[in-house]
Amino acid sequence: MLKKIGILLKPYSALLFLNNKYVGLLLLLITFINPSVAISGFVSLIFTIIFAEFIGLREEYLENGFYFYNSLLVGMGIGYLFAPTPLSIFLILVLSVFTFLFAFVLNRLFAVYKIPILSLPFSLVTIVAYLASLKYSHLFSNLINSHLIFDIHVTPSLDAFFKSFGTIFFLPNVLAGSLMFLLVLYASRIMALMALAGFSFGVFIHSLLVTNYYEALNDPYAFNYILVAIALGGVFLIPTIKNYILALVGVLISVVLVDAMVVFFNYYSLPVFTLPFNIVVMMFVFVLGMIAYKEFNYNIRSTPERSLSYYLSNIFRFGGNQIKIALPFSNEWNVYQAFEGEWTHKGKWKYAYDFVIKQDNKTYKNEGLYPSDYYCFGESVLSPINGYIVALRDDLVDNIIGEVDRINNWGNYIIIKSDYGYFVEISHLMQYSINVKVGDYVHQGQIIAKCGNSGYSPEPHIHLQVQKNGFLGSETIPFLFSEYYKENRLFFNSLPKKDENISSVIIDKSMQLRFNFILDDVYRYEVIKDNKKIDEIEFKVEMNQSGEFYFTDGKNNRLYFYTYGSLFYFYNYVGKDSYLKALFKLAPRIPLINKVVEFSDFLPIYLLENKLKTMIIEFLASFNTVLYKREFRYNLNLLNLKSEFGEVKFSFYEKGFEEIMFNNIILRRIK
Repeated sequence: MLKKIGILLKPYSALLFLNNKYVGLLLLLITFINPSVAISGFVSLIFTIIFAEFIGLREEYLENGFYFYNSLLVGMGIGYLFAPTPLSIFLILVLSVFTFLFAFVLNRLFAVYKIPILSLPFSLVTIVAYLASLKYSHLFSNLINSHLIFDIHVTPSLDAFFKSFGTIFFLPNVLAGSLMFLLVLYASRIMALMALAGFSFGVFIHSLLVTNYYEALNDPYAFNYILVAIALGGVFLIPTIKNYILALVGVLISVVLVDAMVVFFNYYSLPVFTLPFNIVVMMFVFVLGMIAYKEFNYNIRSTPERSLSYYLSNIFRFGGNQIKIALPFSNEWNVYQAFEGEWTHKGKWKYAYDFVIKQDNKTYKNEGLYPSDYYCFGESVLSPINGYIVALRDDLVDNIIGEVDRINNWGNYIIIKSDYGYFVEISHLMQYSINVKVGDYVHQGQIIAKCGNSGYSPEPHIHLQVQKNGFLGSETIPFLFSEYYKENRLFFNSLPKKDENISSVIIDKSMQLRFNFILDDVYRYEVIKDNKKIDEIEFKVEMNQSGEFYFTDGKNNRLYFYTYGSLFYFYNYVGKDSYLKALFKLAPRIPLINKVVEFSDFLPIYLLENKLKTMIIEFLASFNTVLYKREFRYNLNLLNLKSEFGEVKFSFYEKGFEEIMFNNIILRRIK
């Protein structure tokens, strides 16, 4: 029953790019400022959902609000013009079903190009409805005056803004618009800012073009400026200063587009509605998606603040969307050259690393006259990624020290195509040392060759680069190393500097098994405060529809976790203050290794601050992302992880956490 209510309410909040059933309920109530709009919209929604269930639409489709909010808009649009009568209700029934089918078809077609359908089905179906209604003479006997007698007034500028905001729901009056804006302000400060900025900028530009500020201020289609600004500045793009500017560029285009459409559509007595908004936003989303725009919002969350938080956490904690590879060796090596090296690694081949082995600050023993004198010569080379071997060569001789092969610059090499589509080239390998062939699938850490001195190589070393294509000499692209040691410190998603000694991370199988949590695992703890047992609590492993695993404590709190490579980590928390939230701070990531090391992690703001301060920081972070960055040190000592927040002890014999300690509270595992 609650799920059905959620399906009914979600389309209302979805019209403002929100996903909140409580906001949806309040918006539904606000629409009753004009009962005809409210009733017609609600009836349209009911008809659409009944039809969707009648044809057996899967539940995951029912939960997608965009399949229904277009029908909701069509219903409200009819209710704005015609009083609810059997004839208008019949028209709503037909058009709501038509809109739903049209939305489904458009979504399937647009999904190929990853373009959202927005309210395009509503705009096009409403044009059909208006044209058809010209022949329905009985319908026009039910025309109503939707201008309400009761309204409030603030200032001319604010009145115009609130009217435009209310027009999104066919309620062009100050009272409805102001209530809706307050809801948006409560849900998202960024959305509220973009709504104000988009409207103000659009009106200003329009007034310059029509030379009449009053006309621009009261343009009935100015709500398109609001929708464009919110969509580009807070929904489909990450909310940053750069994208705020892009959003205003979108508003600028929509100003001209609205005027052009009004002139054309008025000729046929048709409304423009949201067509300018749809066209502008779709163009931006398509182009920016095609060019892989850096700040494109690939993971749209419930609000722009949540999207920004997810994006910044991904950058600070996990290196963003940059390519990440492992080191191609297993012991300690030295960085001989990094990106844009002083000898090679120039131009389109600048993103590359060279590695050697040093002892006593030298790369060789004896006098270094022979390749075999060099510490790295003949050492195992490991695959830094999972992927297929697409090209290799291993017949070139290793150079005599002091000579280089200027014809075959890369020497003996291997090119691997990653599962993610990029390519990794490893060069200057030892003659006949490659133990894989083209077409083989290799795993990260697998021995694939030995370090040599072939090609343009003054001394034995490993050359490593990530490139766009699978042919020799392809243009290189940036990357990060997923993890490495430098002395007793562990670095994640970083790049070592020239002359630094670094070591690769080797997974400890016993640690890996300790954090191999599976569905329905249950862990019970007694809660001890000031040496007295005060409670018992249970953590259970569950999975959502997206295949994400999480711990739940039975109180609707969820702590999401994931294991990748040599790391177990928590990456998201949903809920109120709880022991699970504390666990996130205590152990945000756990290296699956058997060493004593120190490392840093960056925690999301919502774990550290109260709700009000989190809201302020998330809003300000859209102007300066550094405000979001909070770094903390952690010390791993075999089965203990310590930080300023407390300590976590891992079980020696079993999976999971043995003790969780913070403040004056201990959660001790019950066997």
